Amino acid sequence: MKTKFMCIMLILAFALNLSACGNSQENMKSSENGISIDVPQSEKDNTSEKTGSESSDNNTKVGTVNDSAFSGKVSGCYYADGNRIIVAADKLYLYDTGKSETIASADIFLNELCVQPYSDGYFIVGEENVSGSTGSFATAQSSNGIKGYLLNKDFVVKNTISFSGLLNDDFVLQMASVTISQDGKQIAFGGLQGLYLYDTSSQKVHAILNYSENGRANNMEIVTMDSLAFTGDKTLTYVGMGISSNGGDGVSVYGTVSTDNASLSITKKADYEVDVEEVQKGGNLLVMPQSFNKNNGTLLMLDTASNTEKKITFSGSSEGKDGVFCSEQGNYVATSILGESSVTINIYDTASGKVIHTETVKDNNSSYFQRVPQILILDESGTCIVVLGRGISEVSTLITTFGFKG
Repeated sequence: MKTKFMCIMLILAFALNLSACGNSQENMKSSENGISIDVPQSEKDNTSEKTGSESSDNNTKVGTVNDSAFSGKVSGCYYADGNRIIVAADKLYLYDTGKSETIASADIFLNELCVQPYSDGYFIVGEENVSGSTGSFATAQSSNGIKGYLLNKDFVVKNTISFSGLLNDDFVLQMASVTISQDGKQIAFGGLQGLYLYDTSSQKVHAILNYSENGRANNMEIVTMDSLAFTGDKTLTYVGMGISSNGGDGVSVYGTVSTDNASLSITKKADYEVDVEEVQKGGNLLVMPQSFNKNNGTLLMLDTASNTEKKITFSGSSEGKDGVFCSEQGNYVATSILGESSVTINIYDTASGKVIHTETVKDNNSSYFQRVPQILILDESGTCIVVLGRGISEVSTLITTFGFKG
């Protein structure tokens, strides 16, 4: 019990102190925002000649992002559906990368956020700040807690949920522990003590399980469920921390839990430490990047349909420490490799585990490469969006796009 208490206190302390998550011949190209993109000679046949051009290989148009369409500093881009993304700046914008235009906007101000598309619209969950501006250290320290917004397909807010007000004796630690079902009827969220289910129609919440009472399986006990995702209307998959029933240090665990009867499975990953804040779901894949200090160039994934594990071995043993990014449909993952004045992006096919495209983005201002970038992969159009400098207040955010052939 002492070990479990120490684990919880360490996790809480960490969360409260978070400040904001070859020699081959090259062909140089310049983009409108001043970033240059180096394309290895071997990749020329797989890449459009310029951003926004028609690809001669697959006859699909590479999406573009025009940052002049948004007011204020862009603090992030997030997948919405198809060719649409949601851009966070002075407000949230629904943007069509195929048409290169803004469709709608919503006056929502969040320090950090994640977007979860569902059948009727978009579920946006994040840390809301007091001042109504995004992206700074100061506003991150004045968070009002985790909030959720249900928006319809026209980007109109239909419901707002303050998760800090739903529980009397528990606390929702992070936005990754909040997820919506595909039909939009239920929202599951994890606290420090247990797992809960919120009904969006009745706006009532009930406990699914209490970690210390019925959070045990396979001689393990759940300490936290840090990342959640629905794999069906009544089944959740999770990634978190667990401890042996005999005591000892906490280890990474993942598993499933039924929202009906709290039936629980726990799989221990003692040889692989998951960065719980970076867990992503793409299609049926649950992608679990390693913690920065434990990275060894491999990526663990779980096929939630077949409940089978799969690993990708990256091209380099240190690859993955600068970010791993999954496409929305789970067909691809990308890694970023930071240099002094560049970032190289490798795109992997998740089925084969092989690199299918490599792109290097450069800029004269090295500040852009002091932070891990944000990368979005749009499966349908074969478009990769690279966002640089979003968390650096001293520079403007730079967004560039390139195409790839899957």
